[in-house]
Amino acid sequence: MERRERADLLKKMLFQIAPGDNVESVARPARAEGLESVEGPTAADTGLQKLAEGRQQELTDAEMDGLEAIVLPQNRPVVFVRGDSYDSVDDPWQKLNPPDVKAKIARWFPSIGRIEVPNMPQIPYGGTGFVVGKRLVMTNRHVAKLFSSGLGLKIAYNTGDSAINLRRQVDTGADRSAYAEVLGVEMIHPYWDMAILRVADLPDDKILSLSTKKPEELEGEDVVVVGYPAKDWRSDLELQDRIFQGQYNVKRLQPGVLRQRASIRSFENAVNAVTHDASTLGGNSGSAILEAKTQQVLALHFAGEYLKANYAVPMYELARDSRVTAKKLNFDGTVTPTTDWEPSWLRTEGTEAAAAPLPSPRVPAAPLQSPAPAPASTPPGSSPVSTLSTTTGSPTWTIPLYVSVSIGSPQPSVHTAALTPSEALAAEEAVVVDQDYSTRPGYDPDFLDSVTVPLPELTTKAMERDTAQVRPDARRHKDPFELAYYHYSVYMNKKRRTAWFSAANVDGDNRPNIGTRSGDRWYRDPRILKSEQLGQEAFEPGIDRGHLTRREDTAWGEDVATATAANNDTFHFTNCSLQASHFNRGKDRWQGLEQYLLEKHAKKDKRRMTVITGPLFAANDPRYQSDKMDYAVRCPLQFWKVCVLVREDGSPSATAFILNQDEMKDLPGFEETFDVAATQIKLSDLEKRTKLSFGDLHKHDHFAQGGAAGTLEAPTAQEGVTETIKLIFTPTDILV
Repeated sequence: MERRERADLLKKMLFQIAPGDNVESVARPARAEGLESVEGPTAADTGLQKLAEGRQQELTDAEMDGLEAIVLPQNRPVVFVRGDSYDSVDDPWQKLNPPDVKAKIARWFPSIGRIEVPNMPQIPYGGTGFVVGKRLVMTNRHVAKLFSSGLGLKIAYNTGDSAINLRRQVDTGADRSAYAEVLGVEMIHPYWDMAILRVADLPDDKILSLSTKKPEELEGEDVVVVGYPAKDWRSDLELQDRIFQGQYNVKRLQPGVLRQRASIRSFENAVNAVTHDASTLGGNSGSAILEAKTQQVLALHFAGEYLKANYAVPMYELARDSRVTAKKLNFDGTVTPTTDWEPSWLRTEGTEAAAAPLPSPRVPAAPLQSPAPAPASTPPGSSPVSTLSTTTGSPTWTIPLYVSVSIGSPQPSVHTAALTPSEALAAEEAVVVDQDYSTRPGYDPDFLDSVTVPLPELTTKAMERDTAQVRPDARRHKDPFELAYYHYSVYMNKKRRTAWFSAANVDGDNRPNIGTRSGDRWYRDPRILKSEQLGQEAFEPGIDRGHLTRREDTAWGEDVATATAANNDTFHFTNCSLQASHFNRGKDRWQGLEQYLLEKHAKKDKRRMTVITGPLFAANDPRYQSDKMDYAVRCPLQFWKVCVLVREDGSPSATAFILNQDEMKDLPGFEETFDVAATQIKLSDLEKRTKLSFGDLHKHDHFAQGGAAGTLEAPTAQEGVTETIKLIFTPTDILV
């Protein structure tokens, strides 16, 4: 944010919160006490005087810092929900401190919880939700989209992908006594950023009352936002820590004032939201905005802009929607229904996929506030992302929602494979694979100087039983499981017909130009059973074959013929995974990531790297079976990658990453996709998730040593256990 804009916004905000527009009478932090306290005006005092005189462009850095401290920690504070109450609030919010007031507000804390997403390690949680009906929880549409797909009343959801923790507070730790599983998604509103979840085991006596008052009648009323602010490490960390005392992801009370309506872009719609000025962060998405004096829910928080406004869905507007009221939510009365959103609803009915959005007027867009990574770019083919702030350089404290990243090289969807003569004819110009598998050397564990990187080990007998065994006469290295190819090897999970992992040697110094291919031709591997691998029958429009080991990784050698043979060898069904087409065809961020490691961190005189890639199998991965298949498979939604290289100083380095294609569940009504390159994770945590052993590589995982800027502690499915992660937006974020 530029200096002039910051000064103007501070002036506007301070005049907004000042009693009687007398900016010099606004509450300010108390002076420090003690022998070294300073007499005379503070920077905040002189800053307020300049604002009162209209001289905001003369503000010094110290004065602007002082004014920010007045606006945020002092006049728009945040306090912990602790036990059955909340911490006392300083002036000007001391009116919230009397015991009877605290008791009335705190009565509803057990009805407001944190939306957990146990199968998404990239983010610590999804947002906030609150109880609005019998076993019904309200949250944001962009939060529900993290673990479901669809729009309107036809929503696909896998049991186990979400839950709500109504007790996650600063003094409870990982208490799961009020942890309720989400059983389904009842509704994702096609116009407002609102969703309704069906949840198990909610108390019937803790249903919040939803106000049907018009927002215009409530302007200027004191409100409290109750939710779960999450740290945004991309923004001003010092300012965040000052406001939030360096503690995040737990339940907070955030007082403020309800303000006027404002038109803001939300998905494809221009919505007339209500605004408020409480201090919020990512994680507050889905927070309840309660009227302080009645404790009724006035609105559902969904987005915010630093020093400008926060945006929320008015309960009044939801009460006007007959499809919402049909869910028997706890509105305090009835209002005249409207048909304003009927076109949005009609586009969702009768089909699982929403029709194209209707054009709407150009209006500003506010960043959504959900604890997930901000986008690096918008992938080709997705709807225009209208929820990103266009302001640069300002700490917006907003982290939008969906994470979509691509693995493997982009491949056109073609329907040719070595299955029938007609199919082979159609692919005669495509890649050709040498059918003499005895010449394949496979993966080389001693490829790198100074460090040996063996193939990952299966750690349980059950994994060994589920692994395809190579035909005895075709085995390499006396390993019954290793399928050896040129420059890489694969272990196949025969139960899932997808590899446990694919391990490759990458040589950045020997890459002759092999030209471009004119088509794809994929092959089954005859060294294992046909029933232990995928075939062309599994792929149809919308579902692509995504490389695990990228063809660019292996396309090296002393001459063009060697590099071409290695390139073509990656076109085996054993080296692919089911991938959504737009996921597979998106910008290949892995390529940039690997190339960056080679160019910037590997030894300049020998640019080599070992890359091991595989899926994260989960029991609730979506089941898939096309009309041509006589079997069904489950499609992995998450993938991992380990990169090992020798740094310029001669020391080895191992880095581990996770990425996902959660949209594979698939996308009726899908509007927005946000690209992130990867999430860096400790190798030891990856071993726990994959049940593979990477031997001594963890000794060379410098990220695991801690202290890296931007790291987060993300909860896992195991109670009380977290994982250290770092969101990677650009390759320079990687700790090597």
